[in-house]
Amino acid sequence: MHSIHKYSLCFQPSDQIIETVKQMKLKLAEEIGWYNSKNSLAHLTIVEFHASETEIKRVKLQVERCCNRFTPTGVVLNDFDTYPNGAFFLTVDTNAKMILQDYVKQLLETLQIKVITKSYDAHLSIARKLDAQKIEKAYQLFGKQHLEFLCDHIALRKFNLERRQYDIIDTFMFLSQPDDRPIQMELF
Repeated sequence: MHSIHKYSLCFQPSDQIIETVKQMKLKLAEEIGWYNSKNSLAHLTIVEFHASETEIKRVKLQVERCCNRFTPTGVVLNDFDTYPNGAFFLTVDTNAKMILQDYVKQLLETLQIKVITKSYDAHLSIARKLDAQKIEKAYQLFGKQHLEFLCDHIALRKFNLERRQYDIIDTFMFLSQPDDRPIQMELF
């Protein structure tokens, strides 16, 4: 019997953005103490799922096939927002958000996985599960941001039970190749 593991697919920003977000998270921790997602590497979650070692091989092929037709796209992170669950995050500009949403839709239509969570609303989390007071401090701590990166790949991450964080186990570059999906013809 194959053991089942927890995985995540995400859009991975540039090393420069990863470092900038890491410093933001450290600064926030100095202000409010420990919080959920403090040690998480900057990413934009697509989906979290369970899969066996056999299933993950198939998933990799499916993700690669999708990424072959995806085109790199510029992403601008220039504002903060929150969700009712206490997530504090950087927003993605409208143009890039539409493109990334389309990529997520294509991936989810292609993948045959046991989905835990999925995200159609592209965002880069700074912190999760903050109360209203900590969210207010986070807004006060960070002024207007303008971070840009070229989104040109997806990372496959496996949950590390010891570290309680995801480890990147593979990346899939966007190759801008012609779409190889069969065309569905409409009648009438």
